[in-house]
Amino acid sequence: MLALVDANKRFLTVDVGQYGRVSDGNVFSNSNIAMRLARQNIGLPPDENLGGVPLPYTVIGDEAFPLKKYLMRPYPRTARRLSEAERIFNYRLSRSRNTVENAFGILANTWRIYERPIERRVQLCDKLILATVVLHNYMLESPTETNPALGEQTNPLIRMNVAAATNSTREALNVRSSFMEYFMSDEGHVQRQKRVVNRVN
Repeated sequence: MLALVDANKRFLTVDVGQYGRVSDGNVFSNSNIAMRLARQNIGLPPDENLGGVPLPYTVIGDEAFPLKKYLMRPYPRTARRLSEAERIFNYRLSRSRNTVENAFGILANTWRIYERPIERRVQLCDKLILATVVLHNYMLESPTETNPALGEQTNPLIRMNVAAATNSTREALNVRSSFMEYFMSDEGHVQRQKRVVNRVN
């Protein structure tokens, strides 16, 4: 399952049914989500000024996804040592991706069908997965005492929502650089980012 998740751990759109052995990047490239993003037909808000620079709302992904104007991925960890600003950008992106991982964790821990392989017809498996996603979103809107974790709200560190760089356009590289500069600015930094990044690296 490939999915877009918002800051409140709700699934915005999902794509199910592709083979598990296919790489994440290829799953994304062949998905309806990628096509809708490329056509700007997925409902992202208009650009917003951050530090005086108009920047787009974007989807975030890990290293498996391509860098696009509408999809941010980390700076690659190569033989070249990353600058402090690049490490901080990667840290902020990683913190934001935690929300996506939490959403999938809640989904898998709530529904027992994810504890083992689903031994049903493929079409029925797709329907079961989609049903759990709908119920997951419903339960987030109506948290219960038996599952209070579903009612938690998150405060993402960056204003971005849910990969190879060789195909990146100049525009996408510029957007990533602008976000990096914003995270280093007085307006965009968070108090612990430098300390945490220095401790990790």
